[in-house]
Amino acid sequence: MVSVLQHAGLVLLYLFVFILDLLIFAGLPGGWIGLGVIFIYDLANRFAVVGWQWWIVLGVLLVVGEILEAFLGFAVVAKKGAAKWGAFGAFAGGIAGAILGTSVIPVLGSVIFGLFGAFAGAVVAEYILYSRMEEALRTGFWAFIGKLWAYFAKFAIAMAVLVIFIIRSWP
Repeated sequence: MVSVLQHAGLVLLYLFVFILDLLIFAGLPGGWIGLGVIFIYDLANRFAVVGWQWWIVLGVLLVVGEILEAFLGFAVVAKKGAAKWGAFGAFAGGIAGAILGTSVIPVLGSVIFGLFGAFAGAVVAEYILYSRMEEALRTGFWAFIGKLWAYFAKFAIAMAVLVIFIIRSWP
């Protein structure tokens, strides 16, 4: 029979993994850290909770999240009519901004600078290519939105990992 304390402990564990998943919005690998916590829990239970097949699913989901984060901003801006250089500018600007942001403002800087880096990279590339600021700003806006969607997509995938863990572990 499962005790009230065991249920409370599981709820606290789920809440902890959820908080770790929120770190995605701070530019940290919250989904992977949460997966590490789930691994420790499963290890403590002699791998009787999650199961090796589900470990493969959880790992693949998080890899897909990383790929989505890397390319969603690029895809959105390209779909909205940006030139290849504008889309590449958004991609490169987002990465450069995230790297620079980490050194300027620890943790949150990578997110803030990544969003604005995608915007700036797209604007600069489109303006150099076409010399039309209005079109360049429109492309930059969609680059910003694409990067923001990428964070939410990655978070949604991390939440799917948590839901699978809840289903597998709730007694």
